[in-house]
Amino acid sequence: DTGVSRHMTPHCHWFHMYSLHVIPIHLTDNMVIHSAGVGLVVFKPEIEGEVSDKVKLHDVLHVPELQNNLLSPYHLTCK
Repeated sequence: DTGVSRHMTPHCHWFHMYSLHVIPIHLTDNMVIHSAGVGLVVFKPEIEGEVSDKVKLHDVLHVPELQNNLLSPYHLTCK
C-alpha cells in the first residue's frame, strides 16, 4: 500500500523497544482501527536466499488488528 503514512505491523514480538501509543488509523474502506504501541523493529531480511545486513525501522506502529505488515515508502526513502 503506497498510501501508508507509517510503518505498521501486527506482530508485537518483533519490537526491540516498545511504548504504549494508541492512535486511530483510518483505512481505505472508512473503517477505523487503533494502534496499541510504537517502537523499534530490527530484522535481517532474506534476499534471494541470503541473509542481508540488519535493518532498523524506527517509530513502527503495533496494530494488532492488521493481517499484514505495511511499509511506508516515504519513511523508507527519507531516513
